[in-house]
Amino acid sequence: MQTPPEGYALLSLLDEAARARWLRRCAERRYAGGEQIVRELEHDDNIYFIRRGKVRVTLLSRDGREVNFADLNQGENFGEISLIDGQPRSANVVALIDTEMVVMPARVFGEMLRAHPPVALQLLRQMTAMIRRLCERIFEYSTLGVNNRIHAELLRLGKSHLDLDGVARIKAMPTHAQLASRVSCHREAVSRELKTLEKQGIVAKKNRKFIIPNLQILQEMVDAVGIR
Repeated sequence: MQTPPEGYALLSLLDEAARARWLRRCAERRYAGGEQIVRELEHDDNIYFIRRGKVRVTLLSRDGREVNFADLNQGENFGEISLIDGQPRSANVVALIDTEMVVMPARVFGEMLRAHPPVALQLLRQMTAMIRRLCERIFEYSTLGVNNRIHAELLRLGKSHLDLDGVARIKAMPTHAQLASRVSCHREAVSRELKTLEKQGIVAKKNRKFIIPNLQILQEMVDAVGIR
């Protein structure tokens, strides 16, 4: 089984021969866009590596409202939490587009971690980064108004789509409903705030792209309300 050109982030510290050896013990699965890969509370003892495609991690509230936690792309992985604590899945994962997964059983994953401590260390770094992101979200939900949370989310998106000229160009911009889910508000609030930012020249739409011409301005707006 061939790895994608970018490789898998969790396996980046393995040499090519070792990586290929472990991947030969994995299965390959394909999911159509919109198809569910993992269901909350199900028992599934695999870790998933995204070979190609994109997935979304979500939860549903009791009233049916979807809360988006993260979008994961080619080379990233998910499912490690249940492998570590033996508990059911903590979230749903859905393919956003046609997606190819490399699926490693828990037994193989455990053997790999014991055989290669650097991979275990890389896993700890991944989980630490996730904890930091969640702490940041909790802080925002607890202390900031809706508009400020929208600004913070736009800043995160902009930083991950920053071009060499300093302009953020987001090709696949989340819908207003998806942004609302990410910052725990209603779609109408997102629509109103984006219109306001557009009038101020802070954001723009051009050639089907969402553009943040000067990310520093948005950064200063976020810093002004105490977001770290």
